[in-house]
Amino acid sequence: MKWDIKVRYVKDRVEVTMPLDGYTKMCRHFNVLNSALNDFGDTMDFRLSELNSIDELRYAMLHNLGFKRVHEGHYSDYRIPTKGGK
Repeated sequence: MKWDIKVRYVKDRVEVTMPLDGYTKMCRHFNVLNSALNDFGDTMDFRLSELNSIDELRYAMLHNLGFKRVHEGHYSDYRIPTKGGK
């Protein structure tokens, strides 16, 4: 999974650009990760440090890549935003 990703530093932020198909695939793979972590959280009483790191990655991706919930609820899948940002 290699895309033509460009990173540009602008003052105190970063602009990341990538092809739309790559962004869409990332969202689809994120949904698989999200579902697996939700299943794990429902069945286990503890977290290993590695799983905690994966959960942190999920949180960072969700809140930094602009994915939007498909529907309300804890177990919702996500989608990429429309061109209008919603």
